[in-house]
Amino acid sequence: MGSTTAMSARSLQYYVIANRWVAKLEFFDIETPFLYYLMDEYFMRLCEPSCQKKFKQIITDLSKLETDRKIIRPLLDRQLNEIILMSEDIVPENIDSLAEQQIKIEYLLNSLTTKYRAVKKDLFALTDSFRKSKSN
Repeated sequence: MGSTTAMSARSLQYYVIANRWVAKLEFFDIETPFLYYLMDEYFMRLCEPSCQKKFKQIITDLSKLETDRKIIRPLLDRQLNEIILMSEDIVPENIDSLAEQQIKIEYLLNSLTTKYRAVKKDLFALTDSFRKSKSN
C-alpha cells in the first residue's frame, strides 16, 4: 500500500458525495425487499382482483429499478476505489476522469431515486385506496 497523500478539495468532495450515494443504495437494498414482502404477504392477498393487476405492475416496476441499481453500484464502487487509489498515491489524481464519472453516477442515481419515489407513491396510493374502500 502506498502512503496517503493530500487529496484535492474536489477529490475529497467526490469521495464524500459517493459515500452518501452508497448509503442511499444501501437503504434501497433494505427497503425494496421489505416492500416486496409487504405486497406479497399482505397487499396481494387482501385486495380484490382489480387491484392485483396494479400491484403486479408495481412489482414489475420495482424489479426494473433493481436492475438499474445493479448498474449503478459497480460504477460507484469503481469511483470510490479510484479516489482511494489516488489518495494513497498509487495512481495520479485525475480530476477530469473523476468529474466525468461523478456526473454519470449522479444522473443515474437521481433517475433511480425519482423513479423509486414514484413507484412508492403509486404503491402507497393504491394501498390507501384499498384501505378506504374496505372501511366504507
